[in-house]
Amino acid sequence: MLSTKAKNKKQLAEEFGMSLRTFQRRLKANHLDVPRGLINPELQNRIKNELGWEEVSSGTSQV
Repeated sequence: MLSTKAKNKKQLAEEFGMSLRTFQRRLKANHLDVPRGLINPELQNRIKNELGWEEVSSGTSQV
């Protein structure tokens, strides 16, 4: 689940499938203060955990 590169809020919002404004509201509602600019992979993982994001492709296929 660890990202390999820094991303900005817009890129993360797209991963979540929501607009940047909605993403920012969710961050605020969860008391996550994310600075402007690029977000390091560790903070990205914290955000994903706090907002309940689960990876779709976990490497295991179910038939």
